[in-house]
Formats: sequence, structure tokens, C-alpha cells
Amino acid sequence: MPTDTSLTSYIERVTGTSPQLESVPKHDTANLPLFLRERYQFSRAMLYGRPLYFAIEKTKPGELSAPKYASEAELLKKRLSADVILIFDRLPSYLRNRFVKQGVPFIVPGTQMFLPTLMIDLREHFSKADMRVLEKLSPTSQVVVLYHILKAPFPPEPLVRLAKRLGYSAMAMSKAQEELVAAKLSKVERAGRTILLRFELRGRDLWQKAEPLLATPVKRTYWVRWGQPRPRAVIAGVSALTQISMLTDDQLPTYAMRDKDVVSALGKGNIVPCDGREDAQARMEAWKYDPWLLTENGTADRCSLYLSLRNNADERIQKELQFLVEGLPQ
Repeated sequence: MPTDTSLTSYIERVTGTSPQLESVPKHDTANLPLFLRERYQFSRAMLYGRPLYFAIEKTKPGELSAPKYASEAELLKKRLSADVILIFDRLPSYLRNRFVKQGVPFIVPGTQMFLPTLMIDLREHFSKADMRVLEKLSPTSQVVVLYHILKAPFPPEPLVRLAKRLGYSAMAMSKAQEELVAAKLSKVERAGRTILLRFELRGRDLWQKAEPLLATPVKRTYWVRWGQPRPRAVIAGVSALTQISMLTDDQLPTYAMRDKDVVSALGKGNIVPCDGREDAQARMEAWKYDPWLLTENGTADRCSLYLSLRNNADERIQKELQFLVEGLPQ
């Protein structure tokens, strides 16, 4: 039978929220049929502001029937006057598929979850998840990797603190954690209720392993005019590269901001788009993540800078990019 600890740990890993489970007093389940009280152990908690009951199966019936479970779930919901989630130690795939079709909420801790009333999709974590192939990391996962390459935090920061430091929600950080584990870039460790993300490699070694999964941070570029650089704009592109190399800068400087900040500035008229280079004061890169998170003295960090120029055909730029990688911490 699944334990409360395994259940709360799994919910926290998937949703980023840790429910506080409490036992249900016997008088609260006294109106339930005897066979339901014998089959299930009940706990309750608040999740996303909603009261939920968890019916943890402790004895299995002789025949596993999806309609039977569906009717039991509906009866429990009616008698307890709240949403009820069925909790199983394991669940055959044919039952899982029928539960999804019939809208029966359930959780198999460590394996799968389906909570239609909370709009949480079925999520599967197969034992062979490490075999999944990722073409590119998500922007959130990329920021986490670059942060560890450049800042090398030691000991590892709790996932909640890392999310706050980088400005991401617990849910986004939980998804990044799953990606990084699947990519074999990190492992998850627990110290009590604290979740830690530990990278086996550091600095340049981590960069070499992660680089194939990393993408350019640049989502789009604009030629713009503005009175002065915005507060969270960083020097980027060739302009940033010239500050740490012998390369000559373009006549127009290049800056970077997060995509949504660029869109907001354009909408407010703080940045005016131009038709071409001739009328512009600067080249603006709209990034998939906030370049300020990893900035080095107001300049784009060397990893993101490398990724933004990696496919540039200029041989002079390619030569200077190699020095960026060599300058990464060991």
C-alpha cells in the first residue's frame, strides 16, 4: 500500500506543491459502505486551494474492473462531498487507459498521475526514462545548467531556493529538474523534505556534456532606436565579444533583453522599431530567458554569448569564440 510520504513526495515532484496530508477521523467516513472502508484508507489535504480526499487502496478486489472503480470513486465523492483521488500501489495499463477515458482521477506514486478536476494531465515516469532523447533543453533548464557552469554553487541549493533565485515558479523548476535528470546532466537528492539538484560535473566539463542540448537564447532580433539602454538590457552579440577579445565592434551596438520585456518596451514606445540598419541606433536581441540572470558586469554571460554566435559564418568570430569556452571555470 502506498505511504503518505511516497504520495506527497510524488505530488511535489510533479506539481511543485507539497500537500499536508492528514488522517481522516472515523466519524467523517462513518456514512461510507463497509466494503469501501475496508478497501481504502483515507487521507485529506488542500491542493491548489481545493479540499481533496485520497482513497488509498489497501486491499484489492478479486477482479479489477474500471467501471467498478469509477462507480466507487463517484460514490466516495458524493458521500464525502469533495473530490476524491484513488491511490494505487500499481495499475495495469489497460485500467489506466480506461480511467483516463472515464475521467477517474488517480495517482500511482512514482509512476503516473491523472487529475482531470485540477486540469493536471497524465504524466508518466517510466523506469527507462533515462533512455528518452532530448533534442534541446527548455529555456528554463538551460538557465539552470548555465548557472551551475558559471556560478558553481556548492553545496547544491535546494530546488525551492534555486527557483526563487532564478525567478521561476516551483512548477517550472520541477519540469526543468525532470528534463535535466532525463538528459543525465544531474541527479535528484533529498535531505528530509528538501529537494536538491546535484550536477556530477562542474564548469568546463559540464559545458562540454551539455552543449549539444543547448540552443541559442536569441528568439528574434530588431533594429531599434531609443534614447538610452533600458535598465535590464545587457551588452550582447559582437559588442559583447569585442570587450573580451581583439575583435572590432560593429558601428551599431548590440543589446539583449528578455523577449517579453522587448515586446513591452515596443508597445510602450520606449523602443522604436526601424525598417533597417540605416535608421537604427542599436540591434536588439529578444532572448528566450532573461540575460540579466547570468550577466557579467552588464555584459551577456560567456556561455549564452557563445550560443548566440555559434552559427555565425565569420571566421574571426569563430576564432574568438574558442577563447570564451577556454575561459570557463574548471
